[in-house]
Amino acid sequence: MQVELLKPHEHAGIVRNPGEVIDLAEDSAQWLCEIGSARPAVTDAASSAKPSKQSNPNQE
Repeated sequence: MQVELLKPHEHAGIVRNPGEVIDLAEDSAQWLCEIGSARPAVTDAASSAKPSKQSNPNQE
């Protein structure tokens, strides 16, 4: 599960900064979210699933 860090966090021996997106096991990711250190990351797939506001050139 990918999470976006909200606070500095050490992961795999590397200090990570707020705003970084890291991939964690589900339980670790949920724990970080529960303690307020991270939130689920917004992926490009999630944003591309939203309807586009582009006009259809084939419509009149």
